[in-house]
Amino acid sequence: MDSSALVASIVVYGVLFGLNYALISLGFTLVFGVSKVLNLAYGALYMVTAYMVYYFAVELGANVFVSAALAILVTIAVGVAIFAVFTRFSPDPMRFLIGTLLSALLLQYFFSYFFGGQIGLIIPGLVSAQSILVAGVSVNPVYLVSAVVSLVLLVALWLWIERTSQGRTIRAAASDPETAALFGIRPWRVYLLVVTVSSAIIGLAAVLLVPVGVVTPQMWVEPFVIAFVVAIVGGLGKFTWALPAAFLISFSQMAVTYLTPYNIQDIVAFVVAIAFVVLLPQGLGGERRGL
Repeated sequence: MDSSALVASIVVYGVLFGLNYALISLGFTLVFGVSKVLNLAYGALYMVTAYMVYYFAVELGANVFVSAALAILVTIAVGVAIFAVFTRFSPDPMRFLIGTLLSALLLQYFFSYFFGGQIGLIIPGLVSAQSILVAGVSVNPVYLVSAVVSLVLLVALWLWIERTSQGRTIRAAASDPETAALFGIRPWRVYLLVVTVSSAIIGLAAVLLVPVGVVTPQMWVEPFVIAFVVAIVGGLGKFTWALPAAFLISFSQMAVTYLTPYNIQDIVAFVVAIAFVVLLPQGLGGERRGL
C-alpha cells in the first residue's frame, strides 16, 4: 500500500470509527453526566436490541424496520426498568454498580438459554452491505450511515441540552439535584428521561452496527468497553467531549493497525485509557463540571 492510500485509510476509518464509537458511548456518558452513576448494564442493552431484532425479524418474519423499532422499544423498557429498580431500592452507588453488573450477566445467560446456546446469529441490516469507495477507500455503507446518524444525534442532543428549557432542567439536575429540587425539579424523573434517551441511542447503535457482525450472548462486552474507554478519555460525564475522545481512540487504533504488523488495536484503546487515568484523570474536558 503506497503512502497516500495508507494515509487515506487511516483518515477515513479514523473518522468513521470515531463517529461510531461516539454513537455507542453517547448514552453512557449522558447518564453518568446527569445521574453520576456508572451503568454497567449499558452494553447489555446493545445485546438486548440485537436479540430482539433477530426474534422479530428472523423468527417471527416481521419487516426489518418494524423489527428494529420494536427492538428499540424493548431495549428502552429494559434499560429504564434496570435503572429504576436499582436507584429506587438500592440508591447506594456501590449497590447500583453491583446490581447493574448482575443485570448484564443475567441478560447474557437469559438470552443464551432462550436461544438454546446458539452463537453467531445473523440479523438483517437496515442498509445494503455492499462496499462503496470513500476517498479511494473501500467502506461498508453500514459504517457510513451509522457515522452520519452519530453526527446528527450529537448535534441534536447538544441543541436539546444547551438550547431548550428541558435541557436547562437536565443541566440543573445534573449540577445540583438538591437545589434543583427546591425549585420544583424532580431529579429522579429527569434521570429516567435521560435513561430513556440513552437506551434508545444504544438500541439505535445496535440495529445499525450489529448486522456487520454476529449476535452472541457475550457481545455486550465490546460496546461497554468502547463506551467506558471513551467516557474515561473524554472525562466521565462530559458529554461534549465524547466525540474528541472517540476520535483520539479511533485514530490511535487505525495508526497502529496500518503502521505496525501487529493486531493490537484493542490493546491500544486500553493503553490510552490507562494513560489518561494516570496522567489526566479529569479527561480531555479537564476540571469543567457538568455535561
